[in-house]
Order: sequence, then C-alpha cells, then structure tokens
Amino acid sequence: MNTFLIIRQQYPSFSPVEKKIANYILDKGDEVLTLSVQEMSKRTQTSPAALVRFSRAIGLDGFAQLKQKLSASLASMDHPDDFEEVQQNEEVASIKSKIRTRMSNMIEQTNDVLNDESVEKAAAMLDHASMIFVYGVGASSLVAQDIFQKFTRIGKNVFFSQDLHQFSSSLVAFKRNAVFIAISNSGKTKELITLATIAEKFDIPVIALTSKDKSPLAMASEIVLNSTSGDTFVMRTAATMSLMAQLYVVDILFYSYLSNNYNESIAGIQATRDIIKNLEE
Repeated sequence: MNTFLIIRQQYPSFSPVEKKIANYILDKGDEVLTLSVQEMSKRTQTSPAALVRFSRAIGLDGFAQLKQKLSASLASMDHPDDFEEVQQNEEVASIKSKIRTRMSNMIEQTNDVLNDESVEKAAAMLDHASMIFVYGVGASSLVAQDIFQKFTRIGKNVFFSQDLHQFSSSLVAFKRNAVFIAISNSGKTKELITLATIAEKFDIPVIALTSKDKSPLAMASEIVLNSTSGDTFVMRTAATMSLMAQLYVVDILFYSYLSNNYNESIAGIQATRDIIKNLEE
C-alpha cells in the first residue's frame, strides 16, 4: 500500500505531534529515507518515541519499517507528488498517474480489510436465499444496481428500488427466506439504518457493505463486508475511490458465489447473453 496515501487518509485523526511528523513526511518524503530516528525527531521537533508511536498509528512496527515503506511507495509512483490532490491546470498525464496510484492503493487496502470468511458466509447466505433485497443511496445506489444486474443474470431473485416506501413494504411482504444487502460507505446513512431496523424486526439477515466496521449499520448487520474509503481527500477523488472499492467487493462476492454454483451460474449467464444477442439482431 502507498504509505503517503495512508498518511493522507488518516491525517485528520492524528494528534498535534503526529501531524508534525506527517507534515514533514508529506513535504520531504525522500529526505526521510536518509535520516536516523534521532535526526528525524530533531527535524520534526518531536522525539524518537513519538516517531515510533506515529509508525504504529499507521500500522507499522517502527521508524525503520516506516522508511522502508516510504521508499517502496516512492519507487512505485511515476511522480513524487502522486499522493497529492489534483492541482489547478495540471497535465492529464499527471492526473492519470495520481488516479492510478489511488486505485492501486484502494485495491490493496480493500484486500487487507475484507475478511475471507465474511465473504464465504455472505455467498452461502445468498445461495440459500429465496429473495435478495439490495439498497443504497447516492453513489451506493450504483453499487446496488450492479448487484441487481449481476445476480439476476444468474437466476437469483433480486429486489432493487430507490423508492424507500416501496422498498420497505416489499421487504416486509417478501420477508420469508430473504436477505438484505445494505450499502453505505459511512455506515450512517439514515435510510439504510431504518431499513436494517425493519429487517432485524422481521428476522431478515443483513449483509452490510461499508468502510466503517464500527458504524451503526455494521453493528446492526449479521455480516460486514469491509471496503475502504478515501474520505479525507478534498477534491472528491474519495467519492470515486469509495465507489470503486465497493464495486470491487461486489465482484469478489459475486465470483465467490459463482464459483460455488458454477454450472448453474454459467448456464444463467449464457441464457441471458443469448437473449440479449437476439434482441440486438
């Protein structure tokens, strides 16, 4: 994972001392590679112990590993400022490089936080479900549509509607052997919390797709599929990255299900492909 992006993402949660260290790394990352822990503490007006705590705050063992990760991150980037926001009048090549770096980092982070056992349990739950309900608001509604499209093509009954009243009434009407997939990057979307509460009342298991595993939605769900969020970026590249992370998780869930129901799923895909082909002729 790109350590510079991780620091950027976690920056708002840092203490004042940690922000001093983060600022120096983001401004002079290449210089950090040549400094000892004592030299770095002097440059940042902190202490060796603070550098160790900072390293651990971003998931590393200590300052030595921090330097190793910074070196690897710099080597993987086409430009040293790939972790920075898009600037005014920036060249297309530079923008492409920044987005590529973010997308690569998003995939690596999602792989780290997405629990394999949770995916397996979710796939098994969908396999036994007679009806799959899926709901998302805003960009998450695009993810809900993707789930609807994918699973209907392989023969599953999937209900998707952005009308909250219609969705909630259908959730209750077709509750028998149903599963509810709730999609919210923040895990705090009011509509999703309301629907999850309804589902719980009628014993409908909830699968949450969210980047916040301690959020109200996650706490109300039987299974949590973690994605990642870059919600600290100002220029809203975070919205794109969050959406891509959610779609990536959906792909993993879908292909896990398909792998466990291979022959039936392939037959369903082929049948819908033939129908679409006939319609286009």
